[in-house]
Amino acid sequence: MTDKIVPSGAEFLQFIKLINELCGVDLTEKKNVLEAKFDNFLKKLGFRCFKDFLLKLRQDKELKQQTLDFITVNETYFYRELVQLKQAVSYLKSLNRPASVLSAPCSSGEEVYSFAILLALNSVENVCITGIDINKNAIEKAKVAKYQGRSLNKLSYSEKAHFFTCENDVYTVKKQELSRCRFELCNVFDDKFLRLGKFDVILSRNMMIYFDYDSRLKLLENFYKISNPDCRLYVGNSDLVPNENAYFSRACGLDGSNFYLRNAL
Repeated sequence: MTDKIVPSGAEFLQFIKLINELCGVDLTEKKNVLEAKFDNFLKKLGFRCFKDFLLKLRQDKELKQQTLDFITVNETYFYRELVQLKQAVSYLKSLNRPASVLSAPCSSGEEVYSFAILLALNSVENVCITGIDINKNAIEKAKVAKYQGRSLNKLSYSEKAHFFTCENDVYTVKKQELSRCRFELCNVFDDKFLRLGKFDVILSRNMMIYFDYDSRLKLLENFYKISNPDCRLYVGNSDLVPNENAYFSRACGLDGSNFYLRNAL
């Protein structure tokens, strides 16, 4: 039996520093959780020690992607934090013009398709929704648009019947019934992100909770760069938005839910 691969304290610090540089995620508090999974992950990739993994991780693009897939969490479901989604739909309807929406991160697509369903139910047209994530497997699942189990629990029978086809308890999204949805493998700190276009609504829910302070500020700066003047930013209930940021200011809707308005700099 081969020895279990466990990083030393110094090696783990190097790893979390590198991950933070790649995607802003702070893994400082995740050492115990990751140590339980490192051994299987690294041995599947053919590594015998953590040091060799670190050396290759700095240079190998494919290994970076595999590692990002390994560390990211992708548990989500349709109609998550529904009040926010409904508020954003109402805002787009009030614009009465073509609009664009960003879902970052979009995980396996449930948020994007949830928003598209709500747009259809409220007769809001001419909206393009872009979903991005750093997890390649999640993006591929979003493109396939097949779902099952508890992910669908909050959808009504009529919504599932209208917007999905069902075979063997697997529900496939009827994309022709919805606004245009596109998915991109993209890191919010890469140049590619700044070329995605301009957006009227940005949904970034439950991502900043994984970022350190400096990464959250940089994220807000990047959101500012890709947002239209009247853009609204919706974050998760647990996300920590730096109050002293210069880019977005907190506001409250009539329904009591919070969002952020783009500042005029």
